[in-house]
Amino acid sequence: MISETQINLINKIVSKKTFNYNGEIVATADIKADIDYKFKITGQRKMMSVGEYYDYLKLEVTITGFNDKFSRLIFGFDEQYKHMDFEKMYKSQLYPFYSSLNQQIQEYLKYFNTTSEIIRTTIDDLKFDVKKPENITESRMSKVAIRTTVTDIIHKLKDGEEGTFYLPGENGEEYEFTNLPFRYSVELTLEIDDELDGFKMNGEYSSEDEVIEIIIRYNPKTLRRHFYNIIGQLNDIVAHELEHGFQYARDGRIHEEPPTDSFEYYTQPHEIGAQRVGFRRVAKLRKLPYKDVVRDWFETHKDVHGLTNDEMEKVIQIIING
Repeated sequence: MISETQINLINKIVSKKTFNYNGEIVATADIKADIDYKFKITGQRKMMSVGEYYDYLKLEVTITGFNDKFSRLIFGFDEQYKHMDFEKMYKSQLYPFYSSLNQQIQEYLKYFNTTSEIIRTTIDDLKFDVKKPENITESRMSKVAIRTTVTDIIHKLKDGEEGTFYLPGENGEEYEFTNLPFRYSVELTLEIDDELDGFKMNGEYSSEDEVIEIIIRYNPKTLRRHFYNIIGQLNDIVAHELEHGFQYARDGRIHEEPPTDSFEYYTQPHEIGAQRVGFRRVAKLRKLPYKDVVRDWFETHKDVHGLTNDEMEKVIQIIING
């Protein structure tokens, strides 16, 4: 059996390492987990196996990161579903995870075994030290992504062509930025309307193919006059949709069909979060009070959100005050 001196040495070595588990997590789901963890040996105890008692090393395992959506959901680190105790619901089906994780650590410890005895381990304690994901508003690289994407869209808009275009390139290229946990492309549809005084714009994020879809309908004759507002709204939309990208890649959000009711749609937690990100971006860009930017958008986009005046006021207060 491993001595106390060896245990202290092992703990010293592994304290500087982060391990990765990539294997089964729930017995009924053919989904692999991708989890970062650390461990230490906290002691020894005798346990029965196949009718005999053996010495087991007790392990304290600390999960430090979830790299897949399903694991975040199961262990309660998905903010959208935090109120639902999935770990309790799947408790009886988590055996493959504990067993395989224990086996992985046991295999690693073989390198320290200087005897002919088999090293046996048991996970005695499971802890979590998962850092809260960085918010998009705090990420310098997300600002670069917004600025770069908006600039590319503006260049395409200035060309004066009508149709559907793909950015950053027409051959399947994607935007990729350091510290941004996902890649994305933009499907830009430009529609010319000679009768329109101004412009209409809308956006959506497709999680399946990581595409930001943006539609801009505009009048070329009045384009120059509305450029300031177009740039502001593009910053809002791109920041908004990138936040949705973060929610899928960073927070483990799972795609769901959106509610058809406008009030239910605009008060979804992930939608509120994305709205705040977009409006804060515009407020900083234009050096305007945040609450004024929020209210102005809802007042001038009643044809888009479809809310009653009472519903609109409730949504505004939720966004501004939380």
